[in-house]
Amino acid sequence: IVSDELLAYFETFINLWLLTPITGFGVVTNLLNILVFWRQGFKDGVNISMTTIACWDLLKCGTGLIHRMYGPVGLVSTAAAISWQNITFPVASYTPIFAGYVSYALTTYVSIERCLCVSKPFTVKALFTPRLTFCAIATISIVVFGSYVVMYFIHEIAFVFAPNFNTTVAIYRYTSFFFANQAIVMVYYKYVGILLPFASFTVLCLCSATTVYQLRKSSRLLHKEKNGTTRNSEFSRKIKSGISLREKQVVKMLLAVVMVNIGNLFPRIVFYVAQLVEPELYLLRRYHNMFGAVAVWLFVLDILKASINFFLFLSMGSLFRIKFYAMFGSWGRPGKI
Repeated sequence: IVSDELLAYFETFINLWLLTPITGFGVVTNLLNILVFWRQGFKDGVNISMTTIACWDLLKCGTGLIHRMYGPVGLVSTAAAISWQNITFPVASYTPIFAGYVSYALTTYVSIERCLCVSKPFTVKALFTPRLTFCAIATISIVVFGSYVVMYFIHEIAFVFAPNFNTTVAIYRYTSFFFANQAIVMVYYKYVGILLPFASFTVLCLCSATTVYQLRKSSRLLHKEKNGTTRNSEFSRKIKSGISLREKQVVKMLLAVVMVNIGNLFPRIVFYVAQLVEPELYLLRRYHNMFGAVAVWLFVLDILKASINFFLFLSMGSLFRIKFYAMFGSWGRPGKI
């Protein structure tokens, strides 16, 4: 279905020349996210969560960019480009994928936190202290990333003489660890790589639906009060235990981030289901080329997702916007709190 020539096109023009500027752009936007949240401080759990996600997205875009520098290097020396590509492959090709899984898991935690906060504002909100948020974020990061660390041990670098270049180039090859544990490691990686994103997708959808319902419920109460259809005592009681306008703004911003993650995860989930239905849709099997082509496009979506949170924060987060303009000058018109 996908020819070798088409797969080569994907690898050269999309995976290299399209993704190189996008990953560079993602490095810049995530650095801006980290700097602005750093200046805002970490007394708010939201800043802790969003800064950590930005750090993982920075790692994702940064390692993706480092790996793809074999393109510019190739303009100087083809042999050096091959060595660069092979040396960086064992780490820089896997890390963006694993960092993406961590980012999904952290966004899932944020969606759960916001869902509980809008459902039981004062009952639950007091529990989510900055210290608890930091501990939860750190634990999720370590556990999820640690689930994939085994993949860093399946390749090693060797140097061989390449007659066509008349010089020594670097190659990567499987390690003895891989050959001894191949059956276990690859099956483990395949199913963990499917189950964790699928779990994130499911929880994100459920929490988002609940959060939207609670926001609409709160808006209806406010509308009734403005129209005088709700008794003052009843409304006062509900407002005291309800959602503040500031909290609504934060929730809507985070909900936009969550929706972007859901939209990004959906085609990946479809791809995973297709692999379960058709086992031949995998590397070095019957549909190897199709697997590679789809994987490239999914990676493009992942990098785009990791690059656009800055614009969501800038357009929907008034405090983020004001702090950004205060730090970097009036590149636009700051909003009001």
